[in-house]
Amino acid sequence: MRKSVFTSIVFLFFGCFAYGQISTSEEPISFRTDVPTLRASEKTQIILPSLDMEKIQQEDKEDEANGMPPRFGYIHDVSLNLENSGEWTVLSDGSRIWRLTLHCPNALSVNLLYNKFWLPDDTKFFIYSNDRRHSIGAFTSLNNKGSRNDIQGFATGLVYGDQVTLEYYLPESCTEKATISISGIVHGYRYLLPNKYGYGNVPVDPRPDYGFNQSGNCQININCQEGNNWQNEKRAIALIIVNGNRNCTGSLINNTNNDYYRYFLTANHCLGGYDAINNPNLKYWTFYWNYELPPNPNDCNYNNSNPSEPMAFSTSGAKILANDFANSSDFALLELTEDPMYFSNQTPSYYPYYLGWDCSGNAGTGGVGIHHPKGDIKKISSYIITPQSTNYLSDAVGVNGNHWRVTWSLARKWIQKG
Repeated sequence: MRKSVFTSIVFLFFGCFAYGQISTSEEPISFRTDVPTLRASEKTQIILPSLDMEKIQQEDKEDEANGMPPRFGYIHDVSLNLENSGEWTVLSDGSRIWRLTLHCPNALSVNLLYNKFWLPDDTKFFIYSNDRRHSIGAFTSLNNKGSRNDIQGFATGLVYGDQVTLEYYLPESCTEKATISISGIVHGYRYLLPNKYGYGNVPVDPRPDYGFNQSGNCQININCQEGNNWQNEKRAIALIIVNGNRNCTGSLINNTNNDYYRYFLTANHCLGGYDAINNPNLKYWTFYWNYELPPNPNDCNYNNSNPSEPMAFSTSGAKILANDFANSSDFALLELTEDPMYFSNQTPSYYPYYLGWDCSGNAGTGGVGIHHPKGDIKKISSYIITPQSTNYLSDAVGVNGNHWRVTWSLARKWIQKG
């Protein structure tokens, strides 16, 4: 029997409370150095408007009626940079730090979008909650996009709380100018990953329809017995989050050079109006890798246990190389800006995998889909039938087929007690 792996390319609601973006994962400079308190002024403390939750809830209902995934945050359009905001402080060793505090009233989380982001070598950029319980960074020149003459955008991950401080560190020896231009502040008004367990001091989201254990009975944890033969392929799959709402998934895909270049296959319907010709730069897209739970021999699907959030890694940015929907093939081939291979040098727990492909038209007689249904941890679904040629979003088969249609098998739960 010839087997195939399908990557489910669908809208998903996904989040990760503990993840690693490409960064040095260190404490901000001000946490370990005697730095004076940031002075309060209109330039150093930016207060964003409170949200009109009645209006937002109505918009969210309309999105739900139109089949859109629920958003978690509202984007405030801003124009903030090192020149028009914040305050510089000279440290005792001659280095300097720039700091800026953002206050989003009653926000559950804050994350930032940059229309331009460029850091010189040896400089560092951090973001942390004002209670210092959550920080991300340091972001460095490794996170630069484009070139010095063509600086591109960037996105940084969530920091929990309604007040966050940005901190840029400039050593005395550095004379090159940085560009940190913030164009959007995502004011999180609900948690990115609703789940029944919560996270640290983050309350449990009351909605029962997303998160751990909410996927269907044809889906099972990737590290249960059904996933034993697909432990390589699972490392190709990533979840996508864009701005404050739209989510999809896709996979790393190999090429005929077999050189493991960072090509990523997803769906055209995930692009939200972007395309390879007129608007190819997906500067605010973030890709989450390795979001899964380890095997548990006593309770594989965690029905009776209380697992903590798994560590997931993320990369930022992509460029659309090719896409199509006019012919209903609904594909998008991306070039990732940041290489997920980076994480293989940081931890032995993750090493990317690149899926193969063929253009023979042979449907095979069985295979699996690996995905994150309803924001759950990574799942696997199996089928044991011959896929049927069909049209996109149609039950008709055998006519101008450009998709494979499968029926997933009912998953066994593989729960072993004691």
